[in-house]
Amino acid sequence: MKKYNVGIIGIGQIAYVHIEALKELYNVSIVSLCSRSNVEEKALKLGISKYTNDYKEMIDHHGVDAVHICTPNDTHLEIARYAMERGVHVILEKPMTKDFKEAYELYQLSLKYKVICKIHFHNRFYPIHQYVKAHMDSIGDIFLISGRYVQDWMGDPNKTNWRANQKSSGLTRAISDIGTHFFDLIEFVTNHQVVSVLASFKRVYDERAGEAIDTEDLGVVLFKTDKGAIGSCIISQVSIGHGNQLDYEINGKKGTIIHDCKSIFEASISKLNQEKESIKVDSIKQLKNEPPFKVLGFKDAFREAFRTFYHEIETNEPNDYATFKEGLHSMRIVDAIYQSSIKESWININD
Repeated sequence: MKKYNVGIIGIGQIAYVHIEALKELYNVSIVSLCSRSNVEEKALKLGISKYTNDYKEMIDHHGVDAVHICTPNDTHLEIARYAMERGVHVILEKPMTKDFKEAYELYQLSLKYKVICKIHFHNRFYPIHQYVKAHMDSIGDIFLISGRYVQDWMGDPNKTNWRANQKSSGLTRAISDIGTHFFDLIEFVTNHQVVSVLASFKRVYDERAGEAIDTEDLGVVLFKTDKGAIGSCIISQVSIGHGNQLDYEINGKKGTIIHDCKSIFEASISKLNQEKESIKVDSIKQLKNEPPFKVLGFKDAFREAFRTFYHEIETNEPNDYATFKEGLHSMRIVDAIYQSSIKESWININD
């Protein structure tokens, strides 16, 4: 099996998780780091031999087979395009781009170039969600989906970063940053697709760290699916006391499945006239020639996503990692939610 040379573009908080996860894969070597500031110092600390301030230099001269793009949303299109045009495989942090127009351009490019391109929706790779997906038929036709993804890291008005303004983030913040995770996961486990939305936004703080902001702190979304279910969710980054909590409940004609993020390993399944069954799963088997692997936390879910990515480069075998087509659909949802919040009406999602 070939060993793949990997470049990391952007070195914010999430990139460090990429790096730690990649270090656990035997067929991957991180050979290059790109950052706009202090790149030499960061590379030396991480033990990465090549470094640059220019992603083009990395792609053209550092011998990378694939890049992990962990940069602000408004840079995704240009970096991914440059890599794809030069035959370099791409893992792109969500959201796909800052808006639907850019996402559509990137999707069209992915059809043109023979490279593997994925959107990093890592929640698919927690074993409990894989289990829920495999057992979804047991609760019958789904008619109601509810949930929330709530965080508190922006609960302090003295905190801010590039996500707070539309110039870098796109038209939304909470929805594009974590709402995309919620909707991708719900669609993944249920095999339903969101087809229309009704949304309301709230900006709790108009200023952060003394600077005016123009993105939402939270959103409440009603939605309908292609198979006749209705749903609701709360997406918030200002809910104090909730560090990082994604929960869902799925009601079907034969039963209910509930996942509470307080335990990333567990879910419950309730059937009519039966005792509630508690499920605990902590291992995942993605590749037929590999053993199951433990997923005990955030980094491990990243690792299993990356394992499938590099295996697909090697074998062209399909897997559960989100494609650019799915990333485009996710951006349609984001765009529709934003439009609904402005127009205060239901908006259809037309794929």
